[in-house]
Amino acid sequence: MKSKSRLRLIVIIMMFLVAIMFATLAIIYGTTKIQTTKESKEMLQIFADSYDINGFPDSSQLAPLNLGEAPITTPSTSFHNFQVSTFYAVAFDLDGNPIDILNDAPSGFSDEELTAYAKNLLDSGQTYGEGETVTYLITQGDDYILVTMMDTVLMDLTISYLIKNMVVFGLVSIVILSILAFILSGWVMKPIETAYEKQKQFISDAGHELKTPISTISANAELLSRDMQSNPWLENIKYENERMSTIVHQLLDLARLENIKPVMSEVNLSELALANIMPFEATAYERGLELNYEIDDNIMKTCDSSNIEKLVSILTDNAISHCTSGGSILISLSEDSGKVLLTASNTGEEIPVNEREMIFERFYKSDQSRAENHGHYGLDLSIAKAIVTEHSGKIWVDCNAGNVIFSAKF
Repeated sequence: MKSKSRLRLIVIIMMFLVAIMFATLAIIYGTTKIQTTKESKEMLQIFADSYDINGFPDSSQLAPLNLGEAPITTPSTSFHNFQVSTFYAVAFDLDGNPIDILNDAPSGFSDEELTAYAKNLLDSGQTYGEGETVTYLITQGDDYILVTMMDTVLMDLTISYLIKNMVVFGLVSIVILSILAFILSGWVMKPIETAYEKQKQFISDAGHELKTPISTISANAELLSRDMQSNPWLENIKYENERMSTIVHQLLDLARLENIKPVMSEVNLSELALANIMPFEATAYERGLELNYEIDDNIMKTCDSSNIEKLVSILTDNAISHCTSGGSILISLSEDSGKVLLTASNTGEEIPVNEREMIFERFYKSDQSRAENHGHYGLDLSIAKAIVTEHSGKIWVDCNAGNVIFSAKF
């Protein structure tokens, strides 16, 4: 129990840290991509404007004041990046014939390859976009169409290195933080686990201590009832003593489920379920209820047979106890994909949605007077939940078309 709680806490922390890391990566990558796209477009526009004034610029024309009589006003960062970036360009006449080309950078492109690539970009119909290694901008003057391309290999590598380094250092940080979380979780969980263990020990000790006085009161009340005529006070003592005895035994059952490792063996659940449902037929008949069951044949599973018997009895008894007058109960057992599904359905009042989780808590009763009249004190469903949990399953309740359906899958 301790290790599971601690492991669950570590897993939650790791998932939270991984989610933060990937969210951070997405934000950084997105903002970086937006910024680089904006600057790339600005630099391509600078180049296109300079061609309109002076033709293809050489290195002496890259400074803003040498671009012509009317300097282009752009951010200084874009000018700096413009000066260190590598550009290629092909100018076409209005009929699509190449008239000028800039291919001074050692790109590995021949003039023919660069011209063909620029022609493909021109034919694509897009004025701006990104290729595998370049970003391009297409502008049109009075008597020309200019395809400007900027090499983005270095920029892409920089972003790639940024992402890789963040992933590596992020994962390392997560591992370190997980180790710290594991160490700290032991410190955080220790008082909780101590209090939980003390609570379980108290319930167990108190239950065992109360068994003796309860038995003594029961014996004395029985003896008095033989010597005395009918006495309402004595009957009340006997009733309350039986009620206390039931509660104590249920508390001891819960303590036993939480403290003792279940004894697992292969069991025919079909036969076990039938054997524990049939004794309730008389009870249902006396109350004018219809008890039906649908049990698949030969469901073999490894489980704690005594506790599964108790689970079937609890759900069947609960369905009968809360069934409307003249109503019906259906108990079913089936197997699907290696999981066993046990359901107990009865016609009855719908359980409010906000109470469907709470009814499995100890001593919780949505209708106190009705529960007490049927001998239920808010512990039966807690025991059922503990049994299902020890078999690595889950239990829940649904309400549909006037039926209350308790389901246990394990």
